Amino acid sequence: MADHEEATTAVVVTGDLPDGAAEPDLWFELPPGFTQFRLDEAPESRMLRMAEATDAMFGATATAEQKLSLIVSGEYVLQTMIAAGAEHVSSCLVRMPDGELSQATLCVLVETPPVGPEHQDRKSSAKRTAVQWSELYPDAEVGLVMLPYGMTALCIWEQELLIPGALFGLGDPVPATVRQVQFCVPLQTGPGSALFVFTTQDTDPGHWPAYLDMFSGIMKSLSTDKPEDERRPGRRSPDAEGTERQV
Repeated sequence: MADHEEATTAVVVTGDLPDGAAEPDLWFELPPGFTQFRLDEAPESRMLRMAEATDAMFGATATAEQKLSLIVSGEYVLQTMIAAGAEHVSSCLVRMPDGELSQATLCVLVETPPVGPEHQDRKSSAKRTAVQWSELYPDAEVGLVMLPYGMTALCIWEQELLIPGALFGLGDPVPATVRQVQFCVPLQTGPGSALFVFTTQDTDPGHWPAYLDMFSGIMKSLSTDKPEDERRPGRRSPDAEGTERQV
């Protein structure tokens, strides 16, 4: 990992947050190597930035087809999550211990029912979510995890996607397998929950422990309190833009 890389702070809000409004609902830390995207950023601009970063990091170690697949599949996941109402989207490039470069995305979605208790029983809520996931995804790994924030539901599973062929300049959809790990975090500020979804097309069993370690670090940093050394969400050291994370 480059010495100049620093973690950055990101937030989750359950609605608009104009100047002078209350603090965000959740704070969490993005490890070095993550690039946070504006939700209103044009897909073309977002893909261009990813293409520049991917080309700089992969160089001649990957073919043009491999780079295109990485960028397009990542953009498709981001577009899907944004369309679903994501409050946060970011992407990272990771150099694995075997030297291979890998890519993953992080999205956070917030569900806030119109009515509900002002203060919910977060432990019971997490248990209900775990039961629901077990029924929805019978082949997934589902459980409960105690974080510094509190108890959350965890789900790890693989799914098959059909990426629109038009994104590759093709007529037919392109199949892709992705692995996801998701945490459902009951909100402290009222009814509802935040869903953290970490997705990668890298299904190599030898790479998964590194991703779990990275995502676990993000979740352990989750807090309702503003960090004392908080940097502006999405802000990075100028020299860190386009860098990768070494694990």
